[in-house]
Amino acid sequence: MKSLFVTLLILGGAFLAYDYFGAPPGKKLVFKSLNPPPGPKLVLAHPVQEEKPEVKEAMPEPVKPAVVEAPKPVEPPAPVKPVAPAASSGPKFEPIEALTGNWLKIPQTAFPREVKLLQEATFKMSVGASKVAAGGKAYAVGSEGGMIILAPTATSPARGQLPIDATDLKDQLNASYEKWKIVRAEELKAIAAKKALNASSAPVEAAPSSSEADAAGKPVRDSKGAFPLLLASMNRGQVTEIKPENVLDWNDPQPVMIQGKSGWAVKLTANVKTIFGLQPVEAQALVLNGKVTGWYYTGSGEEVP
Repeated sequence: MKSLFVTLLILGGAFLAYDYFGAPPGKKLVFKSLNPPPGPKLVLAHPVQEEKPEVKEAMPEPVKPAVVEAPKPVEPPAPVKPVAPAASSGPKFEPIEALTGNWLKIPQTAFPREVKLLQEATFKMSVGASKVAAGGKAYAVGSEGGMIILAPTATSPARGQLPIDATDLKDQLNASYEKWKIVRAEELKAIAAKKALNASSAPVEAAPSSSEADAAGKPVRDSKGAFPLLLASMNRGQVTEIKPENVLDWNDPQPVMIQGKSGWAVKLTANVKTIFGLQPVEAQALVLNGKVTGWYYTGSGEEVP
């Protein structure tokens, strides 16, 4: 114990001796009075900043503006030239098949007429029968369901039958129809010219009386079932193809739109001129505000001459 105390005493003396004699000024721990007084603290006016390597940021390549083409000016559409109305080629005629029901209903006015036989025909009578060879002549006196009724002579009571194609009847009627259309076209042209002249010089049409049309402009019938308003139109020449004496039947007026307004249509059946003479045809008169505006065939829609 004593030796430990001595050792510590020696070490403490050695430390004090070193601190007094060996420690450099300013580093003495026990004999601090021997340290020189601290000098003024040196403050750098501009602290030196550590130079950092300059990092150049990669600059993005400038984006080239998209080339936008200027819109091409829209050319205005070329003005549509009005189509000149086609020159009238004359009146329209129905094919002869329409007039004859496709050769199944040939009007009786087409008979009698002499025809050429294209095949042999047998004629029967009360006391026997006779035959006429192909190439011979006979008289067509009627038709029934596409069959032609024949007689060997104009006055013979004997009768026979052949299909229409076993005679030259079709060729005859077709040729007659073509000639009739030429004559009829000239006739209709003259009628149209006369109507135009009458229309330009005609006095102003008076308002219809109560005996011709009611307050709504609807045509009224007379005691005979006819329509005085339509009869007056015929007598004025507004229509020449239909004559009062040729009217076979009058229908009741039906409401229709005429020129965007409420009007009336009166249908009738009348005999009119055809290649086969007067034949019944349906037509109608259009009435607006108590006045007849026109006459038209109900089948074709064409104006009645």
